[in-house]
Amino acid sequence: MISQRIKGYKDLKFWQKSFETTKQIVGLVKKLPMEQATKIVVNQLIRASSSVGANIAEGYGRYRGKEYERFLQISLGSANETEYWLLILKELYPKIGATIDKIIGINNETVGMLVSSLKTLRNKR
Repeated sequence: MISQRIKGYKDLKFWQKSFETTKQIVGLVKKLPMEQATKIVVNQLIRASSSVGANIAEGYGRYRGKEYERFLQISLGSANETEYWLLILKELYPKIGATIDKIIGINNETVGMLVSSLKTLRNKR
């Protein structure tokens, strides 16, 4: 088995997936009409999705101990919030539902990896 050396948070697969999710979301919202309700949802969506990767990065800087685990928990919460706002957009704009489903799929990969990492960290205690 080949072991990859993690040199920084950018090497973490769940950070890469969260970054991809945020990029996809930014690309999507650029195409939406900016009505008042949409602006509110989009603002929350971008905040939530960018929080996932930002907390992974910050937590990586505190790699030892319970702090790292706590930042991953925050990231997980933000990833779930991201899905919520994506589902709202899907209801508002059903014509782009397939695109939103693709983004939800990427986000769900992040969620799965975060859950797995949190379980591993808890089992090491």
